[in-house]
Amino acid sequence: MKNLKIYVVAILLAVGTTTSFASNTTPKVENKKVAVTTQIAELLKNPEMEINEDIEAKVTFMVNNKKELVVINVDTKNESIDAFIKSRLNYKKLNTLKVGEEWVLPVRIIPAA
Repeated sequence: MKNLKIYVVAILLAVGTTTSFASNTTPKVENKKVAVTTQIAELLKNPEMEINEDIEAKVTFMVNNKKELVVINVDTKNESIDAFIKSRLNYKKLNTLKVGEEWVLPVRIIPAA
């Protein structure tokens, strides 16, 4: 389980930093994406389930006026991952200036070695 946490955080950080290097037109906005992905990685730590295979999901969310994360959709074939992500992320406070914008974040969960 400890390795699973490390993999989830590493993947979310890699996704966030990859997008920040892809475009240098608006670095302030990209830095906020990294901060949001880091916060989401923290919220997804310590899953209470056993993972036997790689699981991928695309999480569509937005931040409301109260700076709470609102999950719009979790695109995955695994229903338990869908429920896990929604329960961990929905209406959690984020430290961000961007509100009202939809974001799509790919999440990949890898089984512990």
